[in-house]
Amino acid sequence: LLAQTWGVLRQLPGAHSPAGRPLPGMGYGVADTGVDFDFVTPQEAHALLKSDKAIFVDARDPDDFKISKLQTSYSFPANDIMFRPDKLDKELVPRCKALAEAGKLVICVSDAGISGMQNRGHVSRCRHIAQYIHELGVPRESIRRLQGGLNAWKRSGLDGIFGDTRLYYAGAVLSVEKAMEVDRLIAAADGADVEAARAAVAAAAIGDAPAAADDAEAPTSAKVALAVEAGVVADLPPPTVVATPTVYRVLRGEVYKKSAPEAEKILKLDWAVDRLVRTTGEIFVGASGGVWAELDTAAGEKKGWVYVKGPGFGPSTRKIITEYLSA
Repeated sequence: LLAQTWGVLRQLPGAHSPAGRPLPGMGYGVADTGVDFDFVTPQEAHALLKSDKAIFVDARDPDDFKISKLQTSYSFPANDIMFRPDKLDKELVPRCKALAEAGKLVICVSDAGISGMQNRGHVSRCRHIAQYIHELGVPRESIRRLQGGLNAWKRSGLDGIFGDTRLYYAGAVLSVEKAMEVDRLIAAADGADVEAARAAVAAAAIGDAPAAADDAEAPTSAKVALAVEAGVVADLPPPTVVATPTVYRVLRGEVYKKSAPEAEKILKLDWAVDRLVRTTGEIFVGASGGVWAELDTAAGEKKGWVYVKGPGFGPSTRKIITEYLSA
């Protein structure tokens, strides 16, 4: 989100990033094609995740994706579309198209999932990648944007987060109070009076005074960046990390299952690549170091344990570590 605001703020005299560095000379983004997409709430998206009816595509930068993400989601940075196209996952759009044809929704994710984000030719990151994959063949009716973004999902308390559960904007950690203030600013209407908003938003962000009544006249992206710039990272909550997934994605088409951790019989199953596997979060590590996850019968899975990763079971694969499921 912050990356896209730099294209607006770099035009202001003396504009700097939250870290104090001069803003880059080239703004983020491409011209708005005028195509927007319907939203799904975190609760709706969670239900789609648990019923294996969606694929999630994350528009944030790779470093943000490493810190926290939705389980089973794919990284597809919006910045790479413009600046590093050679780093894009070339197989992802065809995969999205095939899964959409199979009836799944493609849900695009960013930090905040801002609606109506239009600022001097720039669009929000999740909308940017939604437009991109739509132009490459994924039907518009098969694409959604996550309302409120990853932060809204985190605040909902729903499972499905992997990594840091704190709220972030473009790599900056926000306190809950300041994140709510930024959300209020995001909800305001876009406008043109950036300078009038600078003092009001900065004062609100550091707690010196309530936001002025006319701060809604500033462009939304500018207000968010100004709030971050003014110090919304103060009084940070302690990190809470989710390290055990409750949903996995099939990677190889072959899945190994057994009835219980102590069971010796192992079944080999043929499950489609990208099929979602719902688990309880319980993990068992076998004697050879292989990781098993308990299937979630409440989510519709049949009772048992599935092999996530570890050495193979044949004579030629026992020394090879293979990942069969990914969060």
